[in-house]
Amino acid sequence: MATYDYIKKRCSKMESQRQTWENHWQEILDYVMPRKAEVSFQRSKGEKRTEVLFDSTAVTACTLLAASLQGTLTSPSLPWFSLKLRDQDLNQERDIQVWLEDTANRMYDVFNESNFNTEVHELYLDLVSIGTGALFVEESRKGFNEEGVHFNALHIKEYFIAENINGQVDTLYRKYKLTARQAVQEFGEDNVGEKVLEAAKEKPDKTFNFIHAVEPTEDYERATGKSATKLPFHSCHVCMEDKMKVRVGGYNEFPYLVPRWSKATGEIFGRSPSYNALPDIKTVNKAVEIGLKAWAKAIDPPLLVQDDGVIGRVRMTPGGISVVRNDGAVKPLQIGSNWQITDMKENQLRTAIRQAYYSDQLQLQEGPQMTATEVQVRYELMQRLLGPTLGRFQSEFLNPLIERIFGIMLRNNALLERPEMLTEAEIDIEYVGPLARSQRMEEVTAIDRLYELVFGVAQADPSIMDLIDHDVAMRARATLLGVPKTILRGQDTVDDIRQQRAEQQQMQQQMAMQQQQSEIQKTQGEAASNMADPQVQEMVSGAIEELGGEEMVEEAMSQ
Repeated sequence: MATYDYIKKRCSKMESQRQTWENHWQEILDYVMPRKAEVSFQRSKGEKRTEVLFDSTAVTACTLLAASLQGTLTSPSLPWFSLKLRDQDLNQERDIQVWLEDTANRMYDVFNESNFNTEVHELYLDLVSIGTGALFVEESRKGFNEEGVHFNALHIKEYFIAENINGQVDTLYRKYKLTARQAVQEFGEDNVGEKVLEAAKEKPDKTFNFIHAVEPTEDYERATGKSATKLPFHSCHVCMEDKMKVRVGGYNEFPYLVPRWSKATGEIFGRSPSYNALPDIKTVNKAVEIGLKAWAKAIDPPLLVQDDGVIGRVRMTPGGISVVRNDGAVKPLQIGSNWQITDMKENQLRTAIRQAYYSDQLQLQEGPQMTATEVQVRYELMQRLLGPTLGRFQSEFLNPLIERIFGIMLRNNALLERPEMLTEAEIDIEYVGPLARSQRMEEVTAIDRLYELVFGVAQADPSIMDLIDHDVAMRARATLLGVPKTILRGQDTVDDIRQQRAEQQQMQQQMAMQQQQSEIQKTQGEAASNMADPQVQEMVSGAIEELGGEEMVEEAMSQ
C-alpha cells in the first residue's frame, strides 16, 4: 500500500499546483478549439461545445498552423529525418551509409504503419491552442513484432508534469478511466482488484479511475525506499477504487513526450500563440455577436404603435392586416448602425488573429501563380518566424521520439546487424524536412555562386580550379539537398574507380605510343627498301641531274 499512498499523494499535490492554469486553458479552448473544451468541468459526450463561439477565425487559424507544422516537421509523405554518425570519417564508409539509411527506412515504416500521423496531429493542435502537448509512445499490447508501436495523444486535463534540474519533463502522472471489461483486458484478471472483477462479471461497462505514474527510478527509490525495476524510469498503474497496484514496471526511455510551444521562466506548462491572440479573439467574437443582433433588428425591426391606436393584436405575418384607429399607424423603429465601420473593425481584428497564428505566412500551397522560388521564400520566412519554437520542438519532441522508436526497435531485433566499426560510434539525428532544407538552401546557393565565380576566372587562369576540393563540395551539396546517402559512392570506392581509370588511360597511352612507333618503323623500312631498288635509284639520279647537282647525286647514292 505504500506505493499506492505515495502515488495518490504526489498526484494530488501536482494537481493542486496546476489549478491556476485550468481556467486559462478552458477559456482558450472555448474560443480556439471547442471540441477539446472540457478542462475545468466535465462535459457529456456529444454535447454542443460552441455556445460562446460566434466567429471561427481563431479556430481556422489554429487548425492551419497545426496542419502546417505536421506537414513541415513530420510529414507522412516526405522524409523528415535521417541518421548520421558524429565521426565524419566513418560517415563515408559504404557499409555504414547503407546501415544508417536502412535503419531510417525501417523507422519510417513503423511510423507509417501505426497511428502516429493521427495522434501527432492532436499533439500539434494542443501545442498551438494551449502551448503544451503530451504523446505516449509504447509497444502495442500484443508486442512490437505483432502490432508495432502505439501512440496516444493525451488531453491536457488528464496529466500532470514535473521537470528535472535541466528543465526537462521527466515525471508525468496521468489520470484515466477504464471500464471494468477494459481493465481486465489491459491488466489481466490476476492483477485487478475485487471491485473491478465483480463489475466485469455483472456491470462490464462500469468505469473505474486509474493513475499511471512515470518518474525517474532514483526519485522513486529516494521517496519510497524501494523499486521494482532497475530501468531508468519507474512505472506504476494503480486503481483508485481498489486502492492497489495493478501493474509495475519501467522504461528505458521516458515514454511520454511533452513539448511546449514556449515557456516562461519558473513555469512548467507552455504558452501558445493563443495567449497573445485571446484579447482579439474575444473582442471579434463579441463584435460579431452584437452585429448579428443589430443585423436581426435591421432586417426585422421592432414596431412603434400609438397608445390605444390598434384594435386587436398586431399581425406580423406577411400580408397580415392590423386594424388601427385614426392616426394609429404601426411604424418600424429606426435602428441606427454604421455597418461599414463595424465590418472594418472586425476585419482588423481578424487580421491580427491570423498574424498571431502565422496564417498569411503558412499559405504554402503551390499553384499556377506560385513558382518554386516563391515557395522556397515562404519556407525561409517560416523558418525565421518559427525558429525559436522549432528548436524547442526538436529538443523536447522530435529527438526523444526518434530515440524512443530506435530503442524499441533495437531491443526487439528489428534492425540489421550493426557493422563492427559502428559498435561504439555515436549516432546523430539530422532533420531533412522542408523547413530544414530551406534553412540549408543558403549554403547550397553559396556553393553554386562560388562555382560560377571560379568558372568565370578559369577562362583566364585554369589553375584556379585547383582551389576547390570538388569531392567535398559535391558531397556537401548532396547532403544539403537531402540526397539519399546510398546514391553517393564511398570514398574508397571512388578512389578505386579513379585508380582503375588512370591505369586504363595509362595502358591506352602506352598502346597508342607503341602503335605509333611501330608505324614509324614500318614507314622507315618501306622508305629504305624503296631506295635500295635500282629503278628508284635511277629515277632519283635522273631527277637530281636535271636539277644540276652531281654532288647531290653522289651523296644520294652514298646513302
